Amino acid sequence: MNSKSLLAGWLCTAWLCAASAETVEWERTPIPVTLAVGVEREIRFEGPATVGAPADLIASGRLRAEFANDTAYWLATEPFGARRVKARLERTGEFVLFDVRAVPGGGGTAEPLEVTVARPEQGGAARGGAAEDPRGALVGLVRHAARLDLAPPRLTAGAADVVPVETARTNATALYRHRDAKRLRLAVRGQVSRGGLFVTTLEASNATDVALELDVRRLRAFPGPRLGTASGFVAVAWTRSALAPAGEPGFSARLYVVTRVPFDLAVSP
Repeated sequence: MNSKSLLAGWLCTAWLCAASAETVEWERTPIPVTLAVGVEREIRFEGPATVGAPADLIASGRLRAEFANDTAYWLATEPFGARRVKARLERTGEFVLFDVRAVPGGGGTAEPLEVTVARPEQGGAARGGAAEDPRGALVGLVRHAARLDLAPPRLTAGAADVVPVETARTNATALYRHRDAKRLRLAVRGQVSRGGLFVTTLEASNATDVALELDVRRLRAFPGPRLGTASGFVAVAWTRSALAPAGEPGFSARLYVVTRVPFDLAVSP
């Protein structure tokens, strides 16, 4: 498989394959969300967010709440009535409210929920052009990092505003907080930056003679559940998740980790 098809594969997987999701627009009316007990549901935002959760539900284990790649993952372990959940959109500071309840498995859905925000039309074009879409800027920077990493040298001429950034860390294996962590090696291969975002390329390699499934949700700057991205990872893209046994074709993958500060600072306590 060449670098172009690899690039298309992870781009579709990580960013564009959302056709099956339900879309709802936030218009200052709390958004109802029904969880089916025992079924994890994704709540997708337009960008980084900090998502709260009722402390009693988390402490009792009735609700598991995590956040990764602009997406909240909610899993109810038993039914509960409607509870208010607040999410703060980090780019605008705006809050989005949800009324979340959990019902027995047959009464809920596992379909992802895409949350968009209604905004007044901007006059940017009349004032000399609109600002670049933040998500488009993020995806463009990740694509550039992947091209530098995977494409032949003749195709790696980059944009003038993308700059390489040195990183002192060479081994990132400790960031894979998963029971299979000892079977995996994560090496830092490079870092670039543009517009206040940093993308660090990691190479994940299977170190055993048994196939390994890479769970990218377990790549975390710090231990514990992800409830926001202010000081951790904004997003992660990857080339493959199924790793063949060590030494065989397909035993390694590339991960592209997006942060708001240089990688060394993003993963420092």
